[in-house]
Amino acid sequence: MMNRSSLSWLRVWSMGVLATILISAIAPAAHAQSTVGTITQLTGAANIQRAGATIAAAPNMPVMLHDRISTEPNGSLTIGLVDNSSLQLGSASTLVIDESVMVNGVGAPSKVGLLQGDLHSLIVGAMKGSSTTFEVNTPNAIGAVRGTDFQMHTDNNGRQGYPDCFQFTDLSVDNGVVQFCNKATPPECKDIKGGEHSTIACGGFAGAGAGAGGLGAVGATALGVGLAAGAGVGIAAGAGAFGGSSNPPSSPKR
Repeated sequence: MMNRSSLSWLRVWSMGVLATILISAIAPAAHAQSTVGTITQLTGAANIQRAGATIAAAPNMPVMLHDRISTEPNGSLTIGLVDNSSLQLGSASTLVIDESVMVNGVGAPSKVGLLQGDLHSLIVGAMKGSSTTFEVNTPNAIGAVRGTDFQMHTDNNGRQGYPDCFQFTDLSVDNGVVQFCNKATPPECKDIKGGEHSTIACGGFAGAGAGAGGLGAVGATALGVGLAAGAGVGIAAGAGAFGGSSNPPSSPKR
């Protein structure tokens, strides 16, 4: 017959075995939920900051929730998502994966932060819905998606006609609708549709009331910032991209 000491030891041992089994069962599920995509294309150099470490990006590398992804001036990459959706990050750009959701049992980004540079978002399949299912935040703007295909650019370089403003976000929509908002209190929002483009300069819309999407002449010049080539990101911006011209866009005047 086992004494009380032996029973206590057996109880502790049993609890330890049970805890090990539970951890082993939960760990793969937690890992799966934190994975939100895969690097499917990479040009040049890029790196990922993850859990305090910096690692070089590589094709087929998983992208995780809270990753901070940065491309070098010669780099660009594509993150493949569920149902053929994708995020294409241009050169000298930084993207943070802020929040995620489960889509058909697979992790996918629901909110990202574009800290600088260019992002081309293609949202299709199960990630596309009648409500806002995906959101891009820049330092001075928010793009909430109810559509499919759009590009955003943000920089703090300053532009002609804005002597006191050094934060700009440009949006151009190829397909669907994007709700474009500034970060005022309360925010001002506009629905930008396919074929339209708009710019938020510091806290307000550039050239408000001057054409589709509220983009005036200064905003149209600002949108001349070209997205980086490579990884499918080389998309013509500026007035020519929406006026049927095949000429390459010129750089914005500083």
